[in-house]
Formats: sequence, C-alpha cells, structure tokens
Amino acid sequence: MTPNSKKDGFLGEQSIVLPSSVSHKVRNDPLMSDLYITDIGFYPHARFHFRKRISGSTEYVLIYVTNGSGEVNIREESFTLTKNDFIIIPKNTPHHYHTYEKDTWTIYWVHFNGTKADLLADHFGKKETLSVHYTTQEDFRVSLFKDLIHTLSMGYVNSHLEYANLGLHRLLAAFLYPGQFMHYQQIQDTDVISKSISYMRSHIGEALSLQELARQSGLSVAHYSKLFTQKTGFSPIDHFIQLKIQYACQLLDISQFYIKEVAHQVGYQDPYYFSRIFKKVMRMSPLEYRKRDKL
Repeated sequence: MTPNSKKDGFLGEQSIVLPSSVSHKVRNDPLMSDLYITDIGFYPHARFHFRKRISGSTEYVLIYVTNGSGEVNIREESFTLTKNDFIIIPKNTPHHYHTYEKDTWTIYWVHFNGTKADLLADHFGKKETLSVHYTTQEDFRVSLFKDLIHTLSMGYVNSHLEYANLGLHRLLAAFLYPGQFMHYQQIQDTDVISKSISYMRSHIGEALSLQELARQSGLSVAHYSKLFTQKTGFSPIDHFIQLKIQYACQLLDISQFYIKEVAHQVGYQDPYYFSRIFKKVMRMSPLEYRKRDKL
C-alpha cells in the first residue's frame, strides 16, 4: 500500500450506494430478495486504487476489468487481473485488491447478495478471462452495467428497484454463462415521466417548483402530479429531493467539497436545512456519510 492509495474518489467515477432503508425494503421483497444489488459503480483509470477488508464483505463483489491491470488477493491466493478479466469475491472472505504502482485500471463493480447468490457460490472465488470469441460482447456487458447504474440513479421507486434487481440476473448470467450470452439491445424509455426525471437530473442544482416541472412536461399540475405518483410512488418534489441527495452522496464520495459546498451544488443555500433533508433520506448526517467505512 503506497501513501497515495485510494479507496475511491477517481475522476469520472460513478457509484450508487443504496440507503439502508432501501436495502432493507429490497431484502424483504419476495420479488427481489433472492438476488439483489447493494452497491454498484464504475471507476475509470483508477490509479493507486486499494481496498482491504480484513473480515471480508457481507456481500459478494464482482469486479470486471475493462482496461489496465491490478491484483486481487482472496485469503492467501493472488490473482492478476487485466483487460477482459473478472472475478467474484465470496462474501465474508478476507481479501484485498489494488492496482500496480505504475498502472491504473478501469473497473465496473457490483456488490450483491441473496439466496440465489449463495446457490451460485461454486462459480465464485476464481479469476475468469473472457476469451477472444466472447470479448466481442464486451460492450454489451458494459451496457448492462450502465443500464443498472442509470436506472438506480433515477431514484429508488419500486419500478426502478425491481428492474435493476431483476436485471442483475442477466448481468451475472452474461459473465457466468458466456456461451449462452445473447446480443443485448438497450431500450430507451421515452415516456413523459422518464423524460421529466431526466430533466430533474440535468437541473439537479436548481430549486425547481412543481409548476415548472409540470410546464416542462406539457401537462397540467394536477395531471402531471397524478401521473408521476402513479408511475413512481412518490410526488415529483419528493422524487426530486431523492435525486438531489443521491447526487450529494456522489459528491461526498468523490470530492473534497465542504458540506455547505455540496449543499449549494444540489440547490440548497442553507447547509443546515440540507443536512436535515440528507439525514431524513439517508438516516445519517452528511458528515457521518463521508466518514463511514464504505462497502
């Protein structure tokens, strides 16, 4: 481990860490509890990346290298991972991984759990290389990752959680059963509410009103609110708050901004009010979130 070693905070990284309340909901939902995501993300050109878990993780961890190289150690066994390699680290198993001092790696990763994950455990704990024949499908595996990250970044409504966690089955199958892996065609959701959510995300630093959101959607306030709540289970403003807090979590993870600066970035001029909203959603303060030992 070098003095420059980093757990995260790489330029361009993306990470989604489900709040404990959402994870609890998923674990107790019969549709999702057999195989579900707890964290998912992407680290591009991660130099000095290092992570050590003395007691292991409470979830399985899939790491997929799309560029560069690094090393994964599970108990006493070491694996060098280069482009097109992946490994699934068993849960509750001591491990550490790192890039080489003069190299970087670009990785997609996901933490997952569930009874189906336990049934697949024989596949885990060893490095696998996608052969030349199968690496022609690499872009589609990355697309699967991006699709799940994007879906969860749109908020934790039931339809998003169900889609992402059911999609995890396909993601794992694409790695564990490459011979059966079929061409993936990404489907864009173009309905008015999805467009509205995309609009919220692109204006995350603004204080959009319900009237502005309805007007942007071309609907009356009443019709827009009813349609939005039917699709997501949340009011438009409550959902917008969730997206703000989600982005705030990313800023706390990857930047050195002060809490008040993070608040301003997501549209809150009063950092104390921001902290109260953050704690209501995440069940911990922004400072506690930043100091936590991330999975």
